[in-house]
Amino acid sequence: MIVKQIWTGNAYRNFNYLVACPETGEALAIDPLDYEKCLHHAGSEGWKITQVLNTHHHGDHIGGNGKVIDATGAKLLAHAGAGNAIPGIDIGLNAGDVVKVGSSVDLEVLDTPGHTMSHVCLLSKTDNPSLFCGDTLFNAGVAGA
Repeated sequence: MIVKQIWTGNAYRNFNYLVACPETGEALAIDPLDYEKCLHHAGSEGWKITQVLNTHHHGDHIGGNGKVIDATGAKLLAHAGAGNAIPGIDIGLNAGDVVKVGSSVDLEVLDTPGHTMSHVCLLSKTDNPSLFCGDTLFNAGVAGA
């Protein structure tokens, strides 16, 4: 699993993430508010964004969905209960679902109500476990992450 953290530079201190499969070059864009940076970084790495995932429905997380999807044809994934708040969801997610990226990345969906009632986190159970929870990546193997 390859993870690219993208700083949006906005007042909300958001990060966007690209999670890529090193074998296929397929990528998942998480909360792609800064769609230009997401598309640029994916292109410069030779990755194809095939999925967009929103951790929750706030505008600073879903604001770039349309532009990324228009440019790539990606499918939109979000909490199954977010249909009224996130337009155009292709795949509704529930606790225990697995989001596959390419042939080598599996991310377990956690239902994490609190910040919003339709909030998901993604857990990677690799040698270097990571939790994608919205604005921040928690990585067990990286100091300061």
